[in-house]
Amino acid sequence: MKPLLWAVGGAAIAVVVLHQIGRARSAADSVARTLTPVGFAEAVTAGLAELRAVAGEVGEAMREQESTLTSQMLPDPADEAAARTYRAERASRARPGTEDWEFDEDF
Repeated sequence: MKPLLWAVGGAAIAVVVLHQIGRARSAADSVARTLTPVGFAEAVTAGLAELRAVAGEVGEAMREQESTLTSQMLPDPADEAAARTYRAERASRARPGTEDWEFDEDF
């Protein structure tokens, strides 16, 4: 019984060691491929594509934030038009003695 246990344990250890060697070889092959001119060009191309994608997402987020801030900070166009009309009407009803004053409609 003991020799069978040792054989199974040895086989399990051999499988684990072979698996680790395979992973290490795969990683080494990947590094070796990246260090070749073709592999380096592919890595740079992939990096630039990722950078473009991130830049697009950042640009979209900036436009969305700008739109949100604009809608929160600027007055509604209808309210602005009503205020201009009110100021124009008020300026047209000049008080006596203020005929020679200049009114700034945008003030």
